[in-house]
Amino acid sequence: MSDSPVHIDEDNKIKIKPELMIIENLYPLIFENSVYLFFKDENELLNCYEVTDKELVEKAQKNPEKILQLLEEWNK
Repeated sequence: MSDSPVHIDEDNKIKIKPELMIIENLYPLIFENSVYLFFKDENELLNCYEVTDKELVEKAQKNPEKILQLLEEWNK
Protein backbone atom coordinates (compact mmCIF):
# COMPACT_ATOMS: atom_id res chain seq x y z
CA MET A 1 0.00 0.00 0.00
CA SER A 2 1.31 3.40 -0.96
CA ASP A 3 1.28 6.62 1.07
CA SER A 4 1.02 8.65 -2.12
CA PRO A 5 -2.43 9.91 -3.13
CA VAL A 6 -1.77 8.71 -6.69
CA HIS A 7 -0.18 5.33 -7.29
CA ILE A 8 -0.37 2.06 -9.19
CA ASP A 9 -1.89 -0.75 -7.15
CA GLU A 10 -1.07 -4.47 -7.08
CA ASP A 11 -3.58 -5.06 -9.93
CA ASN A 12 -1.66 -2.58 -12.12
CA LYS A 13 -4.41 0.05 -11.99
CA ILE A 14 -4.13 3.74 -11.18
CA LYS A 15 -5.57 4.52 -7.75
CA ILE A 16 -6.34 8.05 -6.61
CA LYS A 17 -7.05 9.12 -3.03
CA PRO A 18 -8.31 12.69 -3.43
CA GLU A 19 -8.71 13.13 0.33
CA LEU A 20 -4.91 12.92 0.64
CA MET A 21 -4.16 15.33 -2.20
CA ILE A 22 -2.94 18.84 -1.50
CA ILE A 23 -4.77 21.49 -3.52
CA GLU A 24 -2.79 22.74 -6.56
CA ASN A 25 0.00 20.20 -5.99
CA LEU A 26 1.08 18.12 -9.01
CA TYR A 27 1.24 14.35 -8.67
CA PRO A 28 3.11 12.84 -11.63
CA LEU A 29 2.78 9.17 -12.52
CA ILE A 30 4.35 6.96 -15.18
CA PHE A 31 1.91 4.31 -16.36
CA GLU A 32 2.09 2.11 -19.46
CA ASN A 33 4.78 4.23 -21.15
CA SER A 34 2.87 7.46 -20.56
CA VAL A 35 3.32 10.28 -18.09
CA TYR A 36 0.23 11.61 -16.32
CA LEU A 37 -0.12 14.66 -14.10
CA PHE A 38 -2.85 14.70 -11.49
CA PHE A 39 -3.92 17.58 -9.29
CA LYS A 40 -6.83 18.84 -7.26
CA ASP A 41 -7.81 22.45 -7.99
CA GLU A 42 -9.12 25.15 -5.65
CA ASN A 43 -12.68 23.85 -6.20
CA GLU A 44 -11.46 20.38 -5.19
CA LEU A 45 -12.04 19.02 -8.68
CA LEU A 46 -9.59 16.38 -9.85
CA ASN A 47 -7.66 17.04 -13.04
CA CYS A 48 -5.53 14.72 -15.12
CA TYR A 49 -3.27 15.57 -18.04
CA GLU A 50 -1.20 13.30 -20.22
CA VAL A 51 2.24 14.47 -21.30
CA THR A 52 2.39 13.94 -25.06
CA ASP A 53 5.88 15.22 -25.88
CA LYS A 54 7.78 12.00 -26.70
CA GLU A 55 11.19 13.35 -25.79
CA LEU A 56 9.94 14.56 -22.40
CA VAL A 57 8.23 11.20 -21.72
CA GLU A 58 11.47 9.35 -22.53
CA LYS A 59 13.47 11.58 -20.18
CA ALA A 60 10.87 11.11 -17.43
CA GLN A 61 10.97 7.34 -17.82
CA LYS A 62 14.76 7.40 -17.38
CA ASN A 63 14.54 9.75 -14.36
CA PRO A 64 11.12 9.24 -12.73
CA GLU A 65 12.15 11.03 -9.54
CA LYS A 66 12.85 14.18 -11.60
CA ILE A 67 9.58 14.45 -13.54
CA LEU A 68 8.58 17.81 -12.06
CA GLN A 69 12.05 19.25 -12.65
CA LEU A 70 12.00 18.02 -16.26
CA LEU A 71 8.59 19.65 -16.78
CA GLU A 72 9.84 22.96 -15.43
CA GLU A 73 12.86 22.88 -17.75
CA TRP A 74 10.68 21.94 -20.72
CA ASN A 75 8.25 24.79 -19.98
CA LYS A 76 10.99 27.47 -20.26
